[in-house]
Amino acid sequence: MDAVTHGSVSVLIGLIFVQFYQDIPIWLLLIVMFVFGILVDYDHVFYYRKNFKGIKIWNIPKLIKVYFTTLDERDDFIYHTWLHEPFGVLVVGGISYLIFGIKGPYPELAILASCCYLGHFLLDLLSGKMKPLAPFYPKFTIDLRILPASSFTAASITLTAFLIGLLVYIFT
Repeated sequence: MDAVTHGSVSVLIGLIFVQFYQDIPIWLLLIVMFVFGILVDYDHVFYYRKNFKGIKIWNIPKLIKVYFTTLDERDDFIYHTWLHEPFGVLVVGGISYLIFGIKGPYPELAILASCCYLGHFLLDLLSGKMKPLAPFYPKFTIDLRILPASSFTAASITLTAFLIGLLVYIFT
């Protein structure tokens, strides 16, 4: 799934979250939504480094170009690592609890981080191949393809609607 879709789902989760926890600064919410909803896809770099040896990890424009050239590939390889699988969701949920939950100023952010990551996982699950037993048994794969792998136009409209909702919430 593309970053715009992941971003729009994170914003939706954030809008729901602020209805329950209103005292957390908006800049902190945005950082958590970005890191746990979108930035976690940076693990695709391992695939790109393996198959495109000339790419440097810090060359973000080149990585984006390679991403869009490989977007329609439906081969047996799954771009993400085991952190995008059910066991990874548990690990990242535990890490978010350790980061935010133990003596942090806003322990509620562990809930937001886990929900954004779970939303990211579900979008990936519904749009392509997954290895649900990774890293323990990575050969077993499922391919649901309920959602298209790249729904850029629909996601852009959705993200715009969510951002308008966020602005309305902030300024009212």
